[in-house]
Amino acid sequence: MTINSTSLTVIPPVAGPTPELVLRRTRILRLPRSPKVIAGLVILVLFGLLAIIGRWIAPYSPNATDQQHWVQHVLVPGTGAATGFPASYYPLPLPPSAAHWLGTTVFAQDVWSQLLAATQATVVVGLLAAAIATVLSVLFGVTAGYLGGGADEGLSLIANVFLAIPGLPLLIVLADYVPSAGSSVLLVASIIAVTTWAYTSRTLRAQTLSLRNRDFVEASRVMGEGRLRIILVEVLPNLVPIVAASFLFTALSAIGAYVAIAFLGLAGSPTSSPPGLWNWGEMLREGFANNAVRGGWWWWWAPPGLCIALLGTGLALLNFGIDEFINPRLRTAGLSRKTARKAGIGTRPKLGMTPVAHHPPVAVASVRTVAVASRLRDTAEPVLEIRGLSVDYGYDEEAVHAVVDCDLVLRRGQVLGLAGESGSGKTTLALAAIRLLRAPALISAGQVLFHSKPISGDGPAGTIDMLSATDDQLRAIRWSEIAVVLQSSLNALNPVITIGAQFDDLLRVHRPALAESARWARSGALLDMVGMNADRLRSYPHELSGGMRQRAMIAMAIALEPQVMILDEPTTALDVVTQREILQELIGLRDRIGFATLFITHDLSLLVELADEIAVMYAGRLMERAPATSLFHAPRLPYTYALLHCFPPMHGPRVPMEGLKGSPPDMRDLPPGCAFHPRCQWALPRCRQEVPRLAPLNGSPREVACWLHREGTTVPPELAQPEPASMRPRRPETVGQAGGT
Repeated sequence: MTINSTSLTVIPPVAGPTPELVLRRTRILRLPRSPKVIAGLVILVLFGLLAIIGRWIAPYSPNATDQQHWVQHVLVPGTGAATGFPASYYPLPLPPSAAHWLGTTVFAQDVWSQLLAATQATVVVGLLAAAIATVLSVLFGVTAGYLGGGADEGLSLIANVFLAIPGLPLLIVLADYVPSAGSSVLLVASIIAVTTWAYTSRTLRAQTLSLRNRDFVEASRVMGEGRLRIILVEVLPNLVPIVAASFLFTALSAIGAYVAIAFLGLAGSPTSSPPGLWNWGEMLREGFANNAVRGGWWWWWAPPGLCIALLGTGLALLNFGIDEFINPRLRTAGLSRKTARKAGIGTRPKLGMTPVAHHPPVAVASVRTVAVASRLRDTAEPVLEIRGLSVDYGYDEEAVHAVVDCDLVLRRGQVLGLAGESGSGKTTLALAAIRLLRAPALISAGQVLFHSKPISGDGPAGTIDMLSATDDQLRAIRWSEIAVVLQSSLNALNPVITIGAQFDDLLRVHRPALAESARWARSGALLDMVGMNADRLRSYPHELSGGMRQRAMIAMAIALEPQVMILDEPTTALDVVTQREILQELIGLRDRIGFATLFITHDLSLLVELADEIAVMYAGRLMERAPATSLFHAPRLPYTYALLHCFPPMHGPRVPMEGLKGSPPDMRDLPPGCAFHPRCQWALPRCRQEVPRLAPLNGSPREVACWLHREGTTVPPELAQPEPASMRPRRPETVGQAGGT
């Protein structure tokens, strides 16, 4: 079944749990498969249960004295009068027995009962301190890193102050001078947390500073997601290893600190006033104070020591397992391929993919009920106008003028190519047009007018200035009306979230009325449109090839049927075969949906095949603009001529090629006059003094910024080739229908 410009295919709801819901459950259940995680969880669950039910399963009170067994079995002459026994009895600990599984202390107290009671306080201190420290570090570190500016400086200053506070010495001083400090679980945990959170906060801040500029975060901003959602959904999942490691390390450190002050006698003895809590440190202190090591009474001091070591091992194993879960390559580190293959590690699921050449027209449940053909009725109607746009990096005299007084008009259904070397300002121009630049970038002048068609496709377009639009207006336009395919698909996709979940985020934000089953069906249909199997919704970005990731990004970009598509070098780092397939798909999607395209690349050979019109940038300025066929066969700008002659011809005799001489100018120190004149073989004295402006060329539809084409100047024959006899015809409007020709 297909759809045309006036019909719509409705996808029925899926009964039962959706595949994405099943996938989330599968991901949650995948974590315990690691032996390290299983061992760590078993240890932690064991201690957690003992901490919860220990006091109820203890055979004796931890402070109770078993006088019966002491009198019956201890018949060694000594001095026991101080304990209430006749002087002829000397107190000795009892070894493990059926009555006392771990023996007794020198005071005939059951060690097993003390161990169970001590586990509760020790584990609670560790987990409570870790929880408080983790919340503080995430709150301060991630917020400072993401917001930047004054918020970053203020929050970082607070973190630096707490970095200077020594945790354990402060705890020892408070425990010594405040009698109840060492015996309060909450106070001990709070002191440890407050003095340790700043270390992790700085690490999280540094990672967030890096993540906030990643393409997938920029894509989320374009989709209209708010700051809180971006932090929680896009940034935090990538910080899970650091947060988990911080939590586990803080828990272990807190347990160590609590044991240390108890061993020093500063945590309050359970028999003192005010009474303290039993903990592993107190058990070790009593054992060593009563010569348990010298007397060979191992059952007194060994159990708490083993518990400390075992709990630390469990925390470490769980940390290692989480690292392997987040980064699967760690599982194969140091293993041969054969060993990893036998263990089933690092294998990729075999999922199908429909070849692009044999991909049939697919019916898609269109969220926007728009007549595609109506968008192409008037191809001369502008959809995006850039007027006098200038962008600086920095301020005052040190500012770098990345884009200078640029004018562009993108018309409905048109493919406008933007070409130039790296650093010429192409991406800055495009991102400035939709207000996605971050500090220190500053839009210093210009207008960007977006002419939006109504959803019905009829009636006049509504115009909004993107540079003066509110945040709510920008969120409504970005991705829904203007979509972006960023340069690196691996960076543009969140590495810790499945492809399907990222599609679901996009549709949930912009189409909240869609049910989960409808969103999943829509996502699968979108992948189908770009030649990918819908099963790939269950894949993570690292499980896809570069071409498949790029197709997924294109599918996300067309999900809401935008009116404008900005493609920022979408075929970078792909082989030529994959490049051609993706370009063919883009042409087909453009013809089917009818969006206008701003295609950014440094490869003119790609634009000649794809674009209707090409604009060439150099050193932040537009230097030439012309129909693609005219520019290819008859360039008027020396820079364009040099770029075109870097590519060998596909037909005809082989001729030696010359690369473009010199290097792009330093944007911080541009040469006077035309920025290209140091590399131009036809430079005039005027080129070294005055900056040429983009101007129409002899009444033709092309424009050029070059003094060689001004009146009274002899134009080199290489730049005076006749215009091609006929322009490449526009594609017929009938291709705007799904399944059309």
